[in-house]
Order: sequence, then C-alpha cells, then structure tokens
Amino acid sequence: MPVDFDTGDLVRALDRVGIIAFALSGVEIGARRRLDVFGLLVMGVVTATGGGLVRDVILGRLPFVLEHPDYLVWAILSSGAAIAVVWSGRSIPRRLLAVADAGGLGAFAAAGALAALSAGLALPAVVLLAIVTATGGGVIRDLLADRVPLVLRSEVNATAAALGGFVVWLVEPFSAGTAAIAGMAVAAAVRVITLALGINLPVAKRRTRAGKQSSSGRG
Repeated sequence: MPVDFDTGDLVRALDRVGIIAFALSGVEIGARRRLDVFGLLVMGVVTATGGGLVRDVILGRLPFVLEHPDYLVWAILSSGAAIAVVWSGRSIPRRLLAVADAGGLGAFAAAGALAALSAGLALPAVVLLAIVTATGGGVIRDLLADRVPLVLRSEVNATAAALGGFVVWLVEPFSAGTAAIAGMAVAAAVRVITLALGINLPVAKRRTRAGKQSSSGRG
C-alpha cells in the first residue's frame, strides 16, 4: 500500500521550496533597480512570501507566513545569501535564476492547488489558486519595482501554473504526494521549455499614427 502525505504538510513543504527559490528573483530585480540593502531585502522577502499570503487571505485563514515563523526565516536567509552575491559585485548566474524560477513556480503552483483542494474547492478555484500562489509574489515585486508585472506582458508563468494546478486536481484523488510532484514537474517543465524556446503568449497589435502595425510587447 503506497504511503501518502498529509495535504497540509505538503503545502507547507512546497511553500518553503518556493520561498527559497523566489527570494533570488526578488533580490535580482531589486539590484537592477539599484536599491539599497534594505530595499533588496524587502524585494526578496515580498517576492518569496507574497503569493502564499494572497492565497491564504483568499481562503480566509491566517497566512502561513505569520503562522509559521520559519517562513520568514527562510525568506530572509535566502534573500541575504542573494544580497551577499550582489554586494560582492557579482551577478546571480542566469542558469541558477532560471532553475530557481521554474522550481519555485512549480512548487507554489502545486501548493496553491493542494490548498484549494483541502478547502473543498472545485476545479476553477484550484487552477485560480495555483496561479495566484505562483505569480502573486512576482506581481507585487514588479509593482514595487515600478513596472508592469511580467506575467501580464511577456511571461507564461500563469499558463504554466494553471497547467500544474490542473494536473494536481487530476491526480490528487489517487495520491496527494504524487499529485504534488506531478503538478510541480509539469509547471516547471512548461516554464523551462518556453524560456528556452523564447515562447510568449501573443500580444495584440495596434496601429500607429503612420498606419503601421506595432506590438505593445513581446509576442
């Protein structure tokens, strides 16, 4: 008989994985904006914890980041490590950022979907919370950096998270543990593949005054 895991434990474990991964991207964006060390720390912590916080508020429960003190510890330590790299005059390797981004996206998407399922919600809500958990921190990060959130203009993170959430919903009746791994893997794989191939969602065309068509972002 296969051994499965408690859904709440899985959500908390996946949250911690996502927190560590997303703290790196928050610090990296803050460094591009030439923020001071406190600003970098804020960017890292907010990016790492924002999606889960929004998810828990939607579910009407005390956010895990407040209920479990180690969430903030992981976010601060991960951000601190990234800040140390930036402060030394070096940049965070692109491959590391890509791996962290994909892994964090997958972990948060699976965590959001499992949290929705544990609350007894239907498929649309499962997919929605997968997206919110996976992209919420990035949206807050980009707003703090004074730019249009990347998920709205050039990334397929929401699509990847939605697919991951759907897989979790599909597999969870058989095994929550398998569902978590499968959903995380699918979301991360979609993110890696689209990043490697430079694939983005299509952007609407608009006409300039000269009558030529132009794109408002990357297609």
